[in-house]
Amino acid sequence: MLLVDEPTSALDHERGATIIDLITRLTHQQATATVLVTHDRTHLTAVDQIAEVHDGRLTLPALTQ
Repeated sequence: MLLVDEPTSALDHERGATIIDLITRLTHQQATATVLVTHDRTHLTAVDQIAEVHDGRLTLPALTQ
């Protein structure tokens, strides 16, 4: 399992997209799971499952794909 906390927070959009692409490629190549924590909603299209925390409550919406 790969745990990643705000990997793109200090990056511009282009470099951030490159990092997200690298993380998703490695996740699929290694057939593993990645937990990605981010406030940047632009990365949501790159993930298979989304979990959100609002006011201390965890929600698991339906699969995104």
